[in-house]
Amino acid sequence: MKKIKNKKLIVGIVAIVIFIAIVSTVIIHNINMNNQLKEIEYLQGENANSSLIANNIKKGITIGGITGRFEVLDTSDANAKPEDISEGKTAYVNGVKITGTMRPKVEGVTIPKGFYYVGGTKATGIVISDNQSDENKGTSHDSAAKMEGNQFVWIPVENESLFRSYDGYYDGNLHDGIVDNCSETSENGYTNEEKEFNEMKASVIANKGFYVGRYESGTTNPSRNENSGITDKVLIQQGKNVYNYVGWNNSETNAMNDETEGAVELAKGFARANGYTSVTSTLIYGVQWDSIMNFIDPKYATENCDANSFVRDSSGKGWYDQDEPTVTGSNEIYSVKNIYDLGGNVAEWTMEVSYNIYRVIRGGHFGNSGLPNPASSRGGNYPSDNNVYIGFRVALYL
Repeated sequence: MKKIKNKKLIVGIVAIVIFIAIVSTVIIHNINMNNQLKEIEYLQGENANSSLIANNIKKGITIGGITGRFEVLDTSDANAKPEDISEGKTAYVNGVKITGTMRPKVEGVTIPKGFYYVGGTKATGIVISDNQSDENKGTSHDSAAKMEGNQFVWIPVENESLFRSYDGYYDGNLHDGIVDNCSETSENGYTNEEKEFNEMKASVIANKGFYVGRYESGTTNPSRNENSGITDKVLIQQGKNVYNYVGWNNSETNAMNDETEGAVELAKGFARANGYTSVTSTLIYGVQWDSIMNFIDPKYATENCDANSFVRDSSGKGWYDQDEPTVTGSNEIYSVKNIYDLGGNVAEWTMEVSYNIYRVIRGGHFGNSGLPNPASSRGGNYPSDNNVYIGFRVALYL
């Protein structure tokens, strides 16, 4: 009997232990559930609009009993730079937000910051403007008359060997018979002249081209004359009074300082005056003028242009045989590759030098005829020459 009682006692103790274990498990479970509910209530109290769902929680993290499924992209191996991303667009690289600086391109040609694509192709002449209202207006003569900004045309220079000076045509024949022995720098030039030429050339070769003024430099001055000085604002727009009566440097000698005055100073200061930050402006160089001629007629590089080529005979394609100059871009037939008045109206100063005395002018003027003085013709004048027949054209390089 005593053994039976002992067995009953053991069974009772085991039953009590099991009961206690079960009760403890239930209590602990209830405590955990209460804690989770309190955590959820706390989070909801912190942000009543939040949605605590798995897609909003990082994968592998559990909050309030909810395990996240949201996968965070690892950007630690990203290597893009601002110049690789379109200007104004943003991206995250290595966990850091960056803003793109890459300018848009047309057929591989960069549209500089502060400029807008107007129209044209690489073959016909890509036109840009510094006024956004001109964007995508097209290249027609009628459209140009409605544009508000200064306009430039891209001149491709695909081959470094072609970026050189050529003889040009005069009276239908090679070389003009007026000046010879030309170069881009002068022993009597100003201090930075050779440095500036080398910088321009390096940019042209690296970028395979440059921009040139679509028009001869113009001004709002209705009656420029020898007393006008060089204070007028330069405008590269259609229908403006041509900026003539300006010497290369408005000096009685060819020696000069870095600030030369005249066409050089006006052209060099054009970018600064208009707030351009992505390009450098210069008076057009002779080698750039020849690049334009070669762009118009690739046979120019072989010095064997057809008799009726614009670069050899600009008759009927420029303001010739007249008593006075006309406004810039006056007629659409004076436009070649979207560039106006390369032949006729006014001859144009360049940075080229002849005999270390003269500065070279290119193209004919209103008092000439188109065959003796076509767009490619070359003449020479003293740097201080200041008259109705000579103006200038601005070029830009990236």
